[in-house]
Amino acid sequence: MSFVPQSMIWPGTRAILLVHGIGDASTGKDGAFPIDVVKAALGSDADKVAIYRLNYDFINDWAAQKVQFGAGIAALSAAVKLKIGDDATSQTIADYVGDVLWPIFSEDIRCAVRDAYLAQLDQIQIDRGESALEKGDDPLDYHITIIAHSLGCFHTFEVLAAAASEPSHHLRPASDHVTFDSVILMASPVQLIRTLAGGLSALIPGRDTLATLSKAPLAIPSETRKDTVTKCAKDFVSVTGTFDPVGGHMLGKKLAWAYMNIPGQRSIIVPQKLLNINSKESLALAMAHSAASGGPSAN
Repeated sequence: MSFVPQSMIWPGTRAILLVHGIGDASTGKDGAFPIDVVKAALGSDADKVAIYRLNYDFINDWAAQKVQFGAGIAALSAAVKLKIGDDATSQTIADYVGDVLWPIFSEDIRCAVRDAYLAQLDQIQIDRGESALEKGDDPLDYHITIIAHSLGCFHTFEVLAAAASEPSHHLRPASDHVTFDSVILMASPVQLIRTLAGGLSALIPGRDTLATLSKAPLAIPSETRKDTVTKCAKDFVSVTGTFDPVGGHMLGKKLAWAYMNIPGQRSIIVPQKLLNINSKESLALAMAHSAASGGPSAN
């Protein structure tokens, strides 16, 4: 199945792109973002917002591919245990590693997702222009938010880094006037991947093309033009829960080596015990509700 970007005329002046993580994100399924919950969070503005979603159903052999990278997953799991040195904690995180991080070993899948993601961003820009033109508005007054969950955060970071630095995509924040109102990463594994995969570079094809594994420190994707740095988003937000190992927390303790803490980002840490979260999907939803209601505090 080839990827076909979603396209629509915006009902208002705002759009949201929902980027799923791993799990049930196939055609017609909601994954981590049930549409009724998203609309409930938007309240009275729900019918005025264009909602796009990036799923992975176009990769037909997603599950089969995972089996092929068993050796890499095992090595990554072993690296977790060496890093933590705590059998109970390391096993818990290792259990997540196989499901959340295995695609970094497949350059084909990474490239397929990247190309689809860029195509969707291009289409959103076209829709924005056409929607504004239809109403006689300025397209620059039309705003876009990206909300990603779990592995979707990794793909988002990689795509935004490419979009900001590669002219061929026509998605640069300064030269092409493409900046997002906000980019919200929920339970981002970017720092986790950077730390663990950095020591396993020989197993990762195309390692040198990954912004996550760049020798330079992690930074908000941006473009430098005439000595001026323009970020990809006005607001770059990291949201995670205090019991989410992928987002860099274990049993309420922040793991500095796994928690994404990019300079300039806005960090929100949700106390999971208070939210009674018991699954990865409910984590995403609870964090969305809590962030929308102003519940969590910035850290």
